[in-house]
Amino acid sequence: MSSSSSSKPPSYVVPKALARLFGVGSIYLERRVAVFLFFGFASGLPLGLIGETFRIRLTDAGIDFGTIGLTSLIGTAYAIKFLWAPFVDHIRLGPLTRRLGQRRGWMALTLVLMLALLFGLSVVDPASALMTSILLAVGVAFASATFDIVVDAYRIEYLDDRQLAGGTAVHATAWYLGAKLAAGVLVLWLADVASWESAYLFASLTLVLGLLAVAFNHEPERRVEAELDARQHEVARFLATRPRLAGGRRGRGLATLYVMVAAPFVDLVRRFGWALLSVMAFVVLFKFQDAFAGALSGPFVRDLGYQKSTIAFVYKGFGLVAVFAGMFAGGLLMHAFGLVRALWIAGVLQVVSNLGFSWLDWMAGFATLGVETAFGQGNIPSELKGALIDAHWPWLAGVIGFENFASGMGNTIFVVFLSRLVNDAYTATQYALLSATALVARTFLAAPAGFLAEAVGWFDFFILSGIAGIPGLILLWFLARTRKWD
Repeated sequence: MSSSSSSKPPSYVVPKALARLFGVGSIYLERRVAVFLFFGFASGLPLGLIGETFRIRLTDAGIDFGTIGLTSLIGTAYAIKFLWAPFVDHIRLGPLTRRLGQRRGWMALTLVLMLALLFGLSVVDPASALMTSILLAVGVAFASATFDIVVDAYRIEYLDDRQLAGGTAVHATAWYLGAKLAAGVLVLWLADVASWESAYLFASLTLVLGLLAVAFNHEPERRVEAELDARQHEVARFLATRPRLAGGRRGRGLATLYVMVAAPFVDLVRRFGWALLSVMAFVVLFKFQDAFAGALSGPFVRDLGYQKSTIAFVYKGFGLVAVFAGMFAGGLLMHAFGLVRALWIAGVLQVVSNLGFSWLDWMAGFATLGVETAFGQGNIPSELKGALIDAHWPWLAGVIGFENFASGMGNTIFVVFLSRLVNDAYTATQYALLSATALVARTFLAAPAGFLAEAVGWFDFFILSGIAGIPGLILLWFLARTRKWD
């Protein structure tokens, strides 16, 4: 993380006197923090355009649902991005690197690639050129995943400890704006009033904002020479004992692979030792209850009887605002209490918020109690049940709002925790590995959620999903006792 910014007075996007009126919230008005509005937006937009919105476009083009379902595999690039992160850390891009630096050079390259590929996606009609559309979307996914690798590393290196939580909250909020609102609501509206081609073209051009942010910001300082020199000396000592390898191309290739690929993982083991097992377990489990309950929260509220329009209003209205509020609250919490206390607060809130769904299931029984007596248990007409449940939409708004607030807060603080684990010499590689571990492991562990819900019922399922967050809190207690994090 950068130390240069901490030694200088902060620069704001508004007059300093006005910024100071916001007190601790002025962190979000600092230039170094606010710039992540552009980078976060550029991270989220492509994922939205090749995800749900792309599948809706394929539906309009008359593509069969089996093929549309398979396009969900396009997003695989985001889960395996750690495989090429070492190359992003170390490979220089010639004139781009000399002009912009290692991080900004890669950001500029990937933004231009995304812009070009999305332009291609805007002019290709999937009805007549389905495979071309899919290949373009796959290209966008790999370029976007690579941009994510770089911008995550840039955020960790560019912001100091004081700014990191605020920058993370701004980045995550802008990601939602890009992925959900711009690539979702705005593009769908433009496709309706104009055409899919115009909608995708307009969306792709917004990435120019990301290029401008790259041009007008600075390359972070990377204090990596000592670490990389040490790894080079290790390789030299290794090759000195193996004369057959030392002088040839194979020896140089092995040395390069060691520094680029093996050294980031060796570094984690060296710094944490056996405690790395606890750290990785915490990475998997801290947000596990979120993934477990989140996999079925939508089907649950629909099964209760809430109408689709009500669900859309609550999830996209209250829910989205609550996520944003939670993210910004997480940044302020970090600023006020430090990392460990913030993790405790967010972790407990995440556990409690899952129990809100059990409460909602219990209250739904009261909403239909009198009518169920008249019709018999389980015999209420679905239209009548929906009307009775829908009348209590504030219950749903409260539960979803609380859960999304806790989740947004936890996301911001958890990303800061992951950022604290990395070494500046291997920022991109180690962060990509840690974030992929959290994503892939939680995805697989949450897969059986539906079978458990069928076996025990909704009330007990969400009680169990809350309990699933307790192992993460136990690991947090252990890590806080064995290592200083603040």
